[in-house]
Amino acid sequence: MNSPPREGRILIVDDIAANLQVVADFLAGCGYDVLIAQEGEEALERASLALPDLIMLDVLLPDADGFDVCRRLKLQPRTRDIPVIFMTALVDTEHKLAGFAAGGIDYVTKPLNLAEMLARIDTHMRLRWLQKQLEEKNAELQRSHAELERRVAERTAELSEANHWLRESERKFRTLAENSPDLLIRYDRACRRVYVNPAYTTMFGMSEQEALSRELGEGWYGGIGVQVYEEMLRKVMATGVRAESTMTWKKPGATPTHYIFHIVPEYDMDGTVSHVLTIGRDITPIKEAERSLQESRSQLRELAARQHTAREDERKHIARELHDDLGQFLTALRMSVSLLRVRFGQDNPALTAHAKGMTELVDRNIQVVRNVAASLRPVALDMGIQPALEWLVDDFSGHAGIAATLLVEDDTIVLDEDSETTVFRIVQE
Repeated sequence: MNSPPREGRILIVDDIAANLQVVADFLAGCGYDVLIAQEGEEALERASLALPDLIMLDVLLPDADGFDVCRRLKLQPRTRDIPVIFMTALVDTEHKLAGFAAGGIDYVTKPLNLAEMLARIDTHMRLRWLQKQLEEKNAELQRSHAELERRVAERTAELSEANHWLRESERKFRTLAENSPDLLIRYDRACRRVYVNPAYTTMFGMSEQEALSRELGEGWYGGIGVQVYEEMLRKVMATGVRAESTMTWKKPGATPTHYIFHIVPEYDMDGTVSHVLTIGRDITPIKEAERSLQESRSQLRELAARQHTAREDERKHIARELHDDLGQFLTALRMSVSLLRVRFGQDNPALTAHAKGMTELVDRNIQVVRNVAASLRPVALDMGIQPALEWLVDDFSGHAGIAATLLVEDDTIVLDEDSETTVFRIVQE
């Protein structure tokens, strides 16, 4: 077991401040966390709140007898396990016995020998640490014991349930098989049918006796060869690993019927594969649903592409209208305001100031129009994907204040307009 480090919390109780200071400084220098108290009631309160690992308790206190304080500590559930070392100048046997009777575990005499005191503290702190380790191990052992008992109880219940299930399994199997809409065929190790359920005989229009007397491949019309099917059966028997196969029956004048077959091993009591059970489920509706879903997905992709193209065309149209119409209007308005300030502003300072404010307002609106138009569709995109991405990087650096660089390994890549727009939108997001 590992030795404890020299750490822990010690409460020192002494009414003489000089003694408190010397002992507290010494123990703190040795690595202990030190608390102090100068009266008995204060010591009781601090011990209950801080729960120190050890208490150094003076016998003579101004408000209480140290022995009485120790007895009160031992009566409280929170503090009764904290070891107490008495500090006393009373060295007669009667007082020592009284200290032990009150619940103390040791004592040091005043004037204190710090080295001796430290040795006693280290010893009791180690015992305290070992006690805690033992308590933790006991708690862990109790938890493990409880967990073991729980698992034993669960396992016992599982075994009891398994035994009950085994007694009922044969009866339930036949009940389920006789009423199952799935095809059920059981084979022995020679790949001979030993059981077929009514769903199988109904599908192939034969009696159970006919089905059992036929060879392996007779009565099968599907998308898998008899030899391949037999190889799958023998592989499952040899390895005990289940297999799966899809078959399609195409009868003249009828729509194809799709089946998925699960080939699973059955074991005897010693764990050897004794039979193989084949379970066939009609998945024709699922196949039809998959085909319809595939068609719907194709239509959805086409619709999404048309919506994307329409959205980009609308953005391009709005951006050009903003740039060509509203942009030109704001530019003309700015020129008119500037001309007004030049012609009539020399002798009218108020008009000059007002015109300047209007010019700044028009400039801000021009910038807003430019930003909106660029956000909808930057003009650089008409020059190719690389100039558009360079503009996007510069715009990002300007707004975010973060240096960014566009690296293009191959600047000869040529994309169509839709691909360029898609790449640009991805990078923009």
